[in-house]
Formats: sequence, C-alpha cells, structure tokens
Amino acid sequence: MEDKIIGTLFLVIAAILISSQYIVTAVIVSNLTYVGREAFYNSFFNSGYILFLFSIIFFILGVVLIVRGFTIHKIDE
Repeated sequence: MEDKIIGTLFLVIAAILISSQYIVTAVIVSNLTYVGREAFYNSFFNSGYILFLFSIIFFILGVVLIVRGFTIHKIDE
C-alpha cells in the first residue's frame, strides 16, 4: 500500500480514539450533579491516558506517513 493511504488510515484511527475518549468522559460526567469546565477537564484526564496517548501516536504517525508519501513521489518524478 502507499504511504498516503496508510497515513490516512492512521489519522482516521486517531480521530476515532480521541472521539471515544470524549464519549467516555461524557458518560463519566453524566452522573455528576454539577458539570463545569473543571469537572469535565478532570474527568477527561482521570478516565485514563491510554486512548489519548494512542490517538497522539497514531496522529503523528499518520502525518509522517502522509508527508513521506508526498515527498517520495516528488523525488521520483
């Protein structure tokens, strides 16, 4: 497969992971009586770093592969 396609798939995976982190946080916050910015922020990072960390890793890999895909094709031409 080309690097651009794999990079795009990594970006899609990163978007799914970060959105699932927000959904998990919304479910956790829905049980609270007072929901403010601080409560959401604390719940976002207290619910776990694993989805957020993986989304950052997949985002960086996706951007690197997309840039690599475009630069390799420019060099070959």
